[in-house]
Amino acid sequence: GNVHRTQNFQNMTYEDFLISASVLRENLEIVAFNASKYYPNLLDKIYLGEAILRTVRSTNKLVNTNTNLGISMLMIPLSAGFGALHDSENIYNLPKIVDIIMKNTRPDDAVAVSKAIVLAKAGGLNKTHNYDVNNPNTLNEIVDNHVNLYDLFKMSAKYDKISYELVNGLPLISKYGFPTFTKYDGEYSKNDVTLEIFLTILSNVPDTLITRKYGKEVANLVSNRAKRILKETEINTEERLKQLKDFDEYLINKKYNPGTTADFTAASLFVGLVDKYSNEKL
Repeated sequence: GNVHRTQNFQNMTYEDFLISASVLRENLEIVAFNASKYYPNLLDKIYLGEAILRTVRSTNKLVNTNTNLGISMLMIPLSAGFGALHDSENIYNLPKIVDIIMKNTRPDDAVAVSKAIVLAKAGGLNKTHNYDVNNPNTLNEIVDNHVNLYDLFKMSAKYDKISYELVNGLPLISKYGFPTFTKYDGEYSKNDVTLEIFLTILSNVPDTLITRKYGKEVANLVSNRAKRILKETEINTEERLKQLKDFDEYLINKKYNPGTTADFTAASLFVGLVDKYSNEKL
């Protein structure tokens, strides 16, 4: 149901994501450096919101669709968390550090992310209970009311899984994404590991994008189908591949795009790979 090497959408291609990844990398490095320099005493100088907005602006210059908003909203705070981790600290301290960084963001970070959401034309993300980012007065209200990025995500956490993840200690990545990576990495190919992470997340957490577009019933139906594939087939088998192709075709024909699950898969791979290469001193 997602764009991949053998499947493009009408307005989104595999190459768009390769281009977008190159844009994201620079901003991951910037926030990691800032966090390594300013954590824990000058947390307002990490500038998460600015990095997310810069990513979306740069992406829009190169591709014509929203490929980077969700991924950058997850991976930029994660990168800052990694930058703040000391060599002696365990990867399992990452959720606590990301939480501290998020809670110490500034209203300017919330304003920047609000602008990024508008630029990316992200369906359903433009309004929280209190703030509509399309309202020209909203940005001033965010500053006047001292609403930081943590506060903004807290408001949208009820209906958006990415917001929920960042204000609740990275529960999905910690429970499903990262453990799946560590279980299968090294034994199976990167493609197999990626698919296993994707299916594990989707089978346990209904996709926000599908929920937003088609409702909870459809999202649960899609999650149950992913759960059935995991139950009935083994990783790296012909039967798994056959069921995956059928599932992909079903999602494409129905136009059910589990895009939020793809964002979480990318973030889980990022956490797993950074941890792996850090341990190997690479």
